[in-house]
Amino acid sequence: MKALTLALLLSLPVLKLQPAQPPRQPVNQLAERAKGGRWYFAATGNAIYCYGPVMTVPAPNGDLHKVATACRDGSAVVPLYESPDPVKVVPKEQKQGNAPYKPRIRM
Repeated sequence: MKALTLALLLSLPVLKLQPAQPPRQPVNQLAERAKGGRWYFAATGNAIYCYGPVMTVPAPNGDLHKVATACRDGSAVVPLYESPDPVKVVPKEQKQGNAPYKPRIRM
């Protein structure tokens, strides 16, 4: 009889008491990357703040477009505005002479 009682007691599940864990809060991936973002001008004409790098991706027609990634509004990819006529830097012409132009420093 003792053996039957002992076998019955050992076959019962044992409840383990664990301390209650605080409820988990959902983590937004963009909230983790909140440092180091930059403002960009989107193709829609809006300013947008993005944390990820700027990438060049192919368009369906074969052109290449620049996009910003991981933006604050939750968008993964935002097409950027590209100026149709980029600004070109033209170097100044030097005066005729033997020595190259050197700016004077006054003290």
